[in-house]
Amino acid sequence: MAARPSDHGDWLHHFRISYGGRCYILNILKRVCDLAEFTTEGILVQRPAQLDAEGLAQFVQFAQWADQEKQAFEGREREWFAKVTAHVLRLAGTITFMEWGLTSAPVRADMIITASAVSAAIRLVREYFWPHARACLRQIGLTERHSDVRKALRWIRAQRKAEVSLMDIRRHALNERLDEEQTKAVLSDLERAGWVRKYEKPSGPAGGKPVVRWRVNPILFSKPGAETAETAET
Repeated sequence: MAARPSDHGDWLHHFRISYGGRCYILNILKRVCDLAEFTTEGILVQRPAQLDAEGLAQFVQFAQWADQEKQAFEGREREWFAKVTAHVLRLAGTITFMEWGLTSAPVRADMIITASAVSAAIRLVREYFWPHARACLRQIGLTERHSDVRKALRWIRAQRKAEVSLMDIRRHALNERLDEEQTKAVLSDLERAGWVRKYEKPSGPAGGKPVVRWRVNPILFSKPGAETAETAET
């Protein structure tokens, strides 16, 4: 699709297919949109749509699986996954109306969502939307703490710090949004992931408490390391 056609004839051929396909899709969408009816007060008239017996059985089975499966997730993953049953119903309805738009059949007073539409919607959610959602959620952080770890890691990389202190992370990387113990937890997560290593500088001649620092793994500043830092589940 992204390849450059070799001559003018190929360009014309691609244009005809693309234009024709676009018009075909637009015709389907227009037919579906034309279903909308409004009262004299401008309120949209609702059209009932129900699952057939086999479709309902499939949906109930999926809902039971989803309820059990979400127990394995937390944070933003759990929040997204809790909506998968609603996503399936919306997609099944969309598929039903789009398939109707492909035909010249008159609209029914009550549209029936078949088992094939439910099955297709379940497959879309499980095999396409959910994996893509998880990838996106990993980018922003699965939980608030995970997001803080990402922010700290990005700040260290941007500042090219060879070592950091607790104050560096708390004040500069995280804008003092966390207290001391919470910031230590963020650094502990970074240490477990191998991005930093805690060490103590010995006290000077005047004595006092040892100075605690975290030495940064230099791989963070390489291109592969930077890519890993953006995508890894720290």
